[in-house]
Amino acid sequence: MSASELFFAFAQLLGGIGLFMYGMELMSGELQKTAGNKLRMILSRVTTNRWSGLGIGTFMGFLIHSGPATVMMVGFTNAGLMDLTQSVSVVFGANVGTSLSMQVISFNVDRYCFLAIFVGLISRLLGRRAVIRHSGLVLAGLGLLFLGIRLMSEAVVPLKETGYFEAMLRHFDASSLTGMFSALLSSVLFTALIQSSGATIGILFALSTAGVFTSIHQVFPLILGAHIGTCAPALIGSIGASISARRAALAHLTFNILGAAIALILYRVYVSLIPLTSASMVRQIANTHTIVQALTALIFISFTRQYADFITKIFPSHEVEPEKSHLDEDLLATPERAIVAALSELRRMAIITRKMLHEAMRGFLDIAPKRFLAVEKSEQALDALKDAVNSYLTALAERELSLRQAIIIQHLEEATAAMERIGDHVDSIVELTEEKLEKDVWFPDDTILDLIELYKRADHMLLLSIKSFEPAAGDVASRRAAEILEVYHQYTACSLSIRQKERNKILAKKEGALSGIFSHRYIVCFNRIMHHSKTIALMEKEPLFFIKSRKLAKRSEKSPVPEKAKRVKTPYDSDIFNRD
Repeated sequence: MSASELFFAFAQLLGGIGLFMYGMELMSGELQKTAGNKLRMILSRVTTNRWSGLGIGTFMGFLIHSGPATVMMVGFTNAGLMDLTQSVSVVFGANVGTSLSMQVISFNVDRYCFLAIFVGLISRLLGRRAVIRHSGLVLAGLGLLFLGIRLMSEAVVPLKETGYFEAMLRHFDASSLTGMFSALLSSVLFTALIQSSGATIGILFALSTAGVFTSIHQVFPLILGAHIGTCAPALIGSIGASISARRAALAHLTFNILGAAIALILYRVYVSLIPLTSASMVRQIANTHTIVQALTALIFISFTRQYADFITKIFPSHEVEPEKSHLDEDLLATPERAIVAALSELRRMAIITRKMLHEAMRGFLDIAPKRFLAVEKSEQALDALKDAVNSYLTALAERELSLRQAIIIQHLEEATAAMERIGDHVDSIVELTEEKLEKDVWFPDDTILDLIELYKRADHMLLLSIKSFEPAAGDVASRRAAEILEVYHQYTACSLSIRQKERNKILAKKEGALSGIFSHRYIVCFNRIMHHSKTIALMEKEPLFFIKSRKLAKRSEKSPVPEKAKRVKTPYDSDIFNRD
């Protein structure tokens, strides 16, 4: 081959890899948009039943692959919606689900790739419903994925003549111990780099189609390496998270390493049996991927609790584990207890938010951006908790409730949104501090002391909010809310005084414009935190916002589904927007 031919062949190979990875990412992303909320709801409701966890993990892995599924699971563990034992069974299933999705891709349907791309894009452009548009992009992603495999296979054919692949395979010969571990390590590093075992397996499909791989001996260690390398996204995502979340990510890595070790021990058995499953090399790769993952999951599934204890022992920590979720579905049958559970979850959200504010301010004062990663992870946890609480309250609203209970759950939903927004504003403080450091902006000592004063008042407000979420009877909740509102009024006067002081310093040329605008932004962030805390207090001050202890044991059935009312034409059915 000439130099130009070699260049374009490699360019086509890399382009095929890029198309495959983009197609897989597009599919995964759109499937998460279509079913993401439902997946979150299902995952957050995983019980201690290991088999249901395995089934849910398999379903998630099939839809969005093990990497995103495990990242989602780590996020729920960080939020306290799952414990380590529950997350372990989901990990087992996610690996199996990914291998099943690659089974679908292994069938030779690349001739339909262009049709899939066309139909998918037309559905995206012309579809009126969101589900049709998302499904169109899923189909287009599938087409791009198969087009990528096709381009890779075509590019590899002329490259075979150069002898490059033969030289590579000599170093990756699984018949020797050195070749086995060289191939395994190379696959681990490559998969960790691209953060997708599916992409690595897809590349193996393309190389096998072009005739580069002709024996299961050549691909076996590469498949095992892909299993280990796919743990990279969850490991990266767990940095800065709680100890439980980090252990969940490490449980994924340890499980895949142990699975690879078991497969290596059974190497001779696998290479004898896998060729009997199909004559196609592509199908043999897919079957190896599935059988190894399924066998490992079946071995470990009966020991999920013991495995979780093992992970806890080998990764010890003095950190306090996050408080577990109070959103027990069994409590929905007793609405008053369910309301208490939602209040307890709001209290947990307030505790997380207060810790976020503490870390954000410590990072500001100590000039320690490393603290900000914990704030980011906590903000993600708040997002997950908001969705979980809202789903819980929606399920509760389907029960037969008293008028007081019906009003309370509306207040709880609004309070949940307000608490999540407080977390957003704390995150804004972090972003503001990072921008301040980037622009090398420094405050005089009196400005820093003023911001510390605002922080102390906001911190005190959050502490009172935590206490206010403790279930109370009678007028206790109203008295707590009144105390919060009094603190808010005192803060308002303090904030106005500090803003006036900052204005006077700029007018007296004691502070520059850039420093002034940054101090103003910090004040605005604290003001917004206090505003949302006040919103929560106003809801708690409502006369119906209290718990009736005598109703805690009272059960309630689901409300009957009302018949759909026929639409009646009203005077407002005309085009009111074109009136003079």
